[in-house]
Amino acid sequence: MSRLDRNRVDRLLTEIREAVAVVEGALAVEEESFLRDTRSIYAVRYAIVKIVEAAALIGSQILEAIYGVAPETYSEVFEQLGKRGVLSPNVSMSFKKLAGLRNILVHRYWSVDDSRVYREAKGNGLKTIKMFIDEIRRYVYERSG
Repeated sequence: MSRLDRNRVDRLLTEIREAVAVVEGALAVEEESFLRDTRSIYAVRYAIVKIVEAAALIGSQILEAIYGVAPETYSEVFEQLGKRGVLSPNVSMSFKKLAGLRNILVHRYWSVDDSRVYREAKGNGLKTIKMFIDEIRRYVYERSG
């Protein structure tokens, strides 16, 4: 097992916060306006990919450094974080779904329903990502004093 690199976790959390700000900016308009703005659509898609990948890197580091576990997929990372109490069940399950969306965005752009992405992000999506940030920070700082 390696040691948890708190500075790396902080850098990745900053990347997530920056991507959240991009999504919030793009979603500040009505859905119809968003769907007509190709740049906003691609910005949100890329931000989601970045959020999931940064979150998975954080999770992988925690699981390896503290539990000696090395999950093979993003979904497994979030599932293991939930099972070990690093994340609440709600956040763990939501990030497993977000990992699935990331895979669709990366591998099959043509099957993305951007209207659904807009509605889910405006709904609980951004709130859940912010909860992830809070839960990870709390976990990391409680462990390291």
